[in-house]
This record gives sequence, structure tokens and C-alpha cells, in this order.
Amino acid sequence: MGHIIVTGAGSGLGRALTIGLVARGHRVAMMGRRYHKLQEQEQLLGSAVVGIAADLAHHEEVEMAFSAALAWGGLPDMVIHCAGVGEFGPVGVYTAEQVRRVVESNLVSTILVAQQTVRLIGEQGGVLANVLSSAAQTGKANESLYCASKWGMRGFLESLRAELKGSPLRLVNLYPSGIRSEFWENSDHVDPSAFMTPEDAAAYMLDALEARSSCHVTDLFIGRNS
Repeated sequence: MGHIIVTGAGSGLGRALTIGLVARGHRVAMMGRRYHKLQEQEQLLGSAVVGIAADLAHHEEVEMAFSAALAWGGLPDMVIHCAGVGEFGPVGVYTAEQVRRVVESNLVSTILVAQQTVRLIGEQGGVLANVLSSAAQTGKANESLYCASKWGMRGFLESLRAELKGSPLRLVNLYPSGIRSEFWENSDHVDPSAFMTPEDAAAYMLDALEARSSCHVTDLFIGRNS
């Protein structure tokens, strides 16, 4: 039974990944900003999970959250960074607060979580998986701010992969297309009703994260059916 850290675990894809991991026999340290969402997961999944409330865009909260996870489950075998937010609309409407929120929640948190993971298990090995998006590959109208943060994540993670060459720590980048979740609640430029479900996306990802004896997935691109 492995110990796995999942960020953004309170809702959407992060919640589905957590439920899927527990079903596969793992213990999960769940991180997220909304503790009441994590408590719901604790009530559902019992002693296989623990909820840790933290804003991972802040260095001291990342350290605190990882310390709590280690105290509960020991060094993790895998860290899945799924936390993130979106702000949508045409260029020119974003406020300074919106810009800061998206860049910090998506890009800065990715950097801080990756640094902490490398410090902890860079030498012993394991997996660092990051959920990016198809928005890290293609520019999209009314999603310029979100795309900018995701392209920044991709640049950082590709550079980290170059640094980790030969290291026992495996880096996996996950690129789902639109996922049906509350993520889109503050948007009116898309209809998410035909997007993939969090559960289907999570199942593909968890299958891909299981390395074989001679190979492993480095990047996973998941497209929706419609």
C-alpha cells in the first residue's frame, strides 16, 4: 500500500483521482484550499485518506502541508499535482487580482510543489505527476490567462525533466482536454456538458502512472469524444 499526495483533491479531477487511488489500495494525503471539501472525502473514504488544508502558492504553506503528509504517511511514493484555477474572458477584462490568482495558483504552486518533491524523494525515486491541460498546447480564445499559466507550467516542467535526466524520480505530464466539473462555473464561453467526466480521465491517468518493468509513460494526452 503506497502513500500518495494529491493536490486539488477536494473536487473535480483531484477528487476522482483520490477515490481511484484508494480503490487501488493506496493511502492518500489530500491537499486543497477548502478544508470542508477534504472533510467530505475523509467521511467517504475513512482512514485511507487525510485532509490537509493549504494554499500551495505560498512557500511556507507548501512546507507545512508536506510536513503534515509525511507525519501521517511517511515519504510519498508519488505526488500528483492537480490543483489549479481558471479565469476566463477576452484580453483586457482581467483584473490584477485575477492575473495574480491564476498565475500563483497554477504556475507558482507547480514550482513550489515540484521543488518540495525533488527535495524529499529526488534521490530515493518515485513519481511526480502534474496535470496540465490541452491549454498548455494550444492557444484558446477567452482563455489567454489560463493558457499563459499552463504554458508556463509546461516550460518549467520540461526544464525540470532535463535536470532530472538519470534521476530515479520520474516526471509525468498529463494533458486532459476539457473535464466536466465546477471548474467551468465562472465561464460562459464553453458548454462543458459534453466534456469528459473526472472519473474517466482519472482512470486513464492512474493506468498510465503504473510503470512497467522496462518502460513508463512520460506524457499522456487525453482527448474527449465530442
